[in-house]
Amino acid sequence: MERGIIGIVGGMGPEAGISLSGMIMRNTVAGCDQDHLPVALFSIPEIIPDRTAYITGEVTENPAGGILKVLSLMKQSGVTIAALACNSAHAPVIFDTVESGLKKMAPEIRLINMIDEVGRFISGHYPGVSRAGILGTTGTWKTRQYDRLQGLDLQTVYPCHEEQQSVHQAIYHPVYGIKSNSGNIPERAMEIITTTASSLRKAGAEILVIGCTEISLAVKEREYCGLPVADSSVILARALISAHSPEKLKPQQ
Repeated sequence: MERGIIGIVGGMGPEAGISLSGMIMRNTVAGCDQDHLPVALFSIPEIIPDRTAYITGEVTENPAGGILKVLSLMKQSGVTIAALACNSAHAPVIFDTVESGLKKMAPEIRLINMIDEVGRFISGHYPGVSRAGILGTTGTWKTRQYDRLQGLDLQTVYPCHEEQQSVHQAIYHPVYGIKSNSGNIPERAMEIITTTASSLRKAGAEILVIGCTEISLAVKEREYCGLPVADSSVILARALISAHSPEKLKPQQ
């Protein structure tokens, strides 16, 4: 316990946080219960407004406030390394506020940036790739937060406006959206994801970034629609293990 606890800010959405916790477990070298890493999942969705709704102006309360409340609870629990189980929460208007607030409140907690880790993964495992297709929420699409990959000489390719509207429905629709169907991926949502991924490939994408933790629940393959996959959730899970106990990280499959 001397290295502290890995903390997951969940609830964005709830199933995605649970999934990230499982990914940490599956990527950890362990022969028994006691070999696994200490992980604390804090899923308190009611205090964190929807990130895309904030980015698009549908709500006025910055989710950073609720995220910082969760991180405050983590501080009391002995968390030393933390991550946000949500791509849209990494939009600068949210993440920068969280990061600056955390430095004042709990500087001992290291906050892992999912977007940066995706960039490191692509550069390390696919050095010949120069164009990354981004499949995520409308919040991620609108803020273009993955454009920070351009600092690694990676150009970003996003869906067109109409396609992005469909992807938004695949995530949020009250009937066939992924958020509305915990434990099940509706066929209609899967069709939209597949169609959009194919469009990104046709637009020149050389790798598909699963830039939404809900879409990560749907796309499990390492290659999808003819593109290698960079799953932000899996990458984040492995980054958390590496930051806490690098000797416990399973080799990349």
